[in-house]
Amino acid sequence: MTRAARIDLAFLAAAVVLSLHTVPYELRVCIPPPDHGLDSPESLVAGTASTPYQYRVLVPLLVRGLLYTHVVDPSTQLIAFAVIQVLALILLAFVFRAYLSRFVPDPVVCSTAALTLFAVLPFNYFNLPYYPYDIPSVLFFTLGLLLIYEQKWAWFYPLFIAATINRETSIFLTVVTVFVLFDRVPAKVLALLAGSQIAIWTAIKAALWVIYADNRWMGYGLYQFQLKVNLATLVERPLKSVIALGTWGCLWMAVVIWHKRIRDPYLRRTLWTIPVFIVGMFLVGFILELRIYGEVLPIVLAAFWVVFLDVIDSASRRRVAGFDRQTPASA
Repeated sequence: MTRAARIDLAFLAAAVVLSLHTVPYELRVCIPPPDHGLDSPESLVAGTASTPYQYRVLVPLLVRGLLYTHVVDPSTQLIAFAVIQVLALILLAFVFRAYLSRFVPDPVVCSTAALTLFAVLPFNYFNLPYYPYDIPSVLFFTLGLLLIYEQKWAWFYPLFIAATINRETSIFLTVVTVFVLFDRVPAKVLALLAGSQIAIWTAIKAALWVIYADNRWMGYGLYQFQLKVNLATLVERPLKSVIALGTWGCLWMAVVIWHKRIRDPYLRRTLWTIPVFIVGMFLVGFILELRIYGEVLPIVLAAFWVVFLDVIDSASRRRVAGFDRQTPASA
């Protein structure tokens, strides 16, 4: 067995174990599941959940397909969600490793660093209630970053469609496209790329709006605007608002402090998406709900490892240089 194959096998084993470790805490498939109320996974499958939750329909549609084909029955729907969650986590581990390998070429270091994704995910996810679109959103977003970087548009657009059906935050892949390519492709090409993505996103959201028109009376439509709530939270509960700084395991702090150590232009430009993302979430998400920041976690974690490894490498070089100066020439 080659060295690369051994690394892949060890990585797969670790990813499977870590994925299996996280899922029971969310879905509790071995004991009576928690009450998710009106917006339970079962309600999403039935198409009766409130909006905007019901618009995030990709995974519920997959489970509905399993019901129609009698692969699962209504009493075992949560097991189907658990299996999809495990598969999404395993795929996310491999996709994130592929993304990280763009900036950390050593396969052992890259694989080890990629597994830290499982240590950081709990800061944003794995707290009840369970939302089946969360981890797939991170998976689609990370894979989208890779495809934008490689400009593989024939693969990107099917992914973008699936990501949009899964969750509306796919629109931030369009932001990444603009930031990464604004001076690398002709203006007409960039306008076509961004415009086509916006058109696809709008068409999908409009279709979901029509399909689930009967659900809007008990929900908030496409979005629940939270600007006033978030401003009030910052003013009235400033200490509690500090919770939001814990997103991405606080790794963003190292990225802010050492951002000049990020030399890869693609990663630097991708980081520009994060302020735009935060502003968007401030408008339509509750700032204390850390799960709303999850899609850009791979960007932050990749940037963290780039700056951390560079700091370690610089410190090592200084120690070697200091040792050489202190060693007598005759030694």
